[in-house]
Amino acid sequence: MHTTRSTLLTAEAVLLIVLGVAALILPVTAGLALSLVLGIILVLSGGFGLVSAFGSGSRHPRGWSLLSAIVALLVGIVILVNPFAGAVALTVLLGLYLLIDGVAIIGIALSHRRRMTARWSWLLASGVLDLVLAVVLIFMNAIGSAVLIGIVVGIDLIAAGIALLMFHRMGSGPISSSSALL
Repeated sequence: MHTTRSTLLTAEAVLLIVLGVAALILPVTAGLALSLVLGIILVLSGGFGLVSAFGSGSRHPRGWSLLSAIVALLVGIVILVNPFAGAVALTVLLGLYLLIDGVAIIGIALSHRRRMTARWSWLLASGVLDLVLAVVLIFMNAIGSAVLIGIVVGIDLIAAGIALLMFHRMGSGPISSSSALL
């Protein structure tokens, strides 16, 4: 049994690495694939949300549930019809996060500077880097967005595969790729 488990874990790790390399070689394809998966998830979520909203009877208010379900369904359909839209949306959301995080980190850095805390400049540099990345991501075109998302997927799959191989080699027991980010 131990040999079968070892073989399966090694096979899973190698598959993750191969898929990660493929995503890096074909980042647009990987980005669009991720976008399509997001579209399918949203369509299914919206469909089930509609069924749930109408199936809940008169005991529960339907308004917000219907709104949520319709938005998920419509956004999912838009993404399935135009997968580039999903890649752009994911990229813009990441850019907005980095923008907000960058401002917050710069605020923390300046607060530490006023208190004469050592190493505040590292925080400042990190915040500025976040802002630069945010601007790049927010103003990236559709093809660039799909490429970026594909590269992120590729790096994550390779990292998950390597981690699985290393944990397996170190004898830490079974670890599944389900703990990977993507």
